Amino acid sequence: MGIEIYAAGTSPNLPEYTFYTGEETLRFDPEEWKYYRKVGEDWVPLDGVTRIVKLITPSKPLMVWAVRKALEKTKQLLMAGGYVGEDPKVLYESVLDDILAKAKQADTEELEDAGEVGHVAHEHVENVIKSILARDEDRRMELLAKLPEDERASNGSIAAICWMIEHRVRWVSTERRVFSRKHGVAGTCDGVAWVSSCNNPKCCPKPWIGERLSIIDWKTSNALRVGYLWQTAMYQQAIEEEDGIQIEDRWILRLDKETADFDPWYREGRESFKEDLQGFLNALATHRSVEKSEDWVSGIKSARTSERRRAAKELRDAEYAIKCLEADEYKGVRKKKCNGTDHPCEACAMRYKEVHSVQN
Repeated sequence: MGIEIYAAGTSPNLPEYTFYTGEETLRFDPEEWKYYRKVGEDWVPLDGVTRIVKLITPSKPLMVWAVRKALEKTKQLLMAGGYVGEDPKVLYESVLDDILAKAKQADTEELEDAGEVGHVAHEHVENVIKSILARDEDRRMELLAKLPEDERASNGSIAAICWMIEHRVRWVSTERRVFSRKHGVAGTCDGVAWVSSCNNPKCCPKPWIGERLSIIDWKTSNALRVGYLWQTAMYQQAIEEEDGIQIEDRWILRLDKETADFDPWYREGRESFKEDLQGFLNALATHRSVEKSEDWVSGIKSARTSERRRAAKELRDAEYAIKCLEADEYKGVRKKKCNGTDHPCEACAMRYKEVHSVQN
């Protein structure tokens, strides 16, 4: 049985999604984490919302945090190995190298752990919302009675459900795939819902009467970031563009994975939407400009690499034309063909001439 190899985005096994009443079809490749749009017979890659906002992810705090985690891991390993304290063991360089190598992975290990906790919390909340949308009361009660086993994930789920109750949230959709035909961007919006005001001025500083259609975005992170504003603005743009509706507000809800502290970030009205959308579009334009420039630089690098290889080959061929690799072992008895040609190199030709001149 032969192996089938597909170009990026062309595998028929990838999930497909339709938009604009079936006029647009997208495929999502989970390995690349990228959407592809069907244009004629081709599948054209699209920019992803989360990838664009990564352009403004602050690097310095992450670097400081990574260094701190590496130092903590180093101290832990030194103490556990008995290399510090009273009567410490001799620390050989090879052992130290091993400890430092393990310490370098400390930030990655913690990120993976935190990512899993966040995933579990979000999955539980997502299942609760799905049960509400499906009007499956038995399933909803089952989920509320059985929270995630991990305490951190459980705390995050409780905080999310409390917010939903306090704001009398009526869900319209969850995990909706969105696509902006105007801007060529796709992504997944956590939710759209009708939201009422709560009585907490820290959460809802300007209480309102009735319900407001809102974008909902859950974050299991240690901080709120500007990129979240831009991300949700693009989700709002894509949904309004496709459905022909107007969404009033956006809620970015941080679920602390360790303490269950709830941190809502409420963005109200059209002005803030336009402001944040412009921020996203600026980042999108920068991203695309960088890609074009990188393509140009890559082309130059490729051309110059090819030129260097060609020049090196010409020099090598010229050297081999004078003296091939087998010239030192060549006895000169029979005529020789060198370097894949039908004639000998200069050294072999001279050797052949010398041998046969002596014989004659």
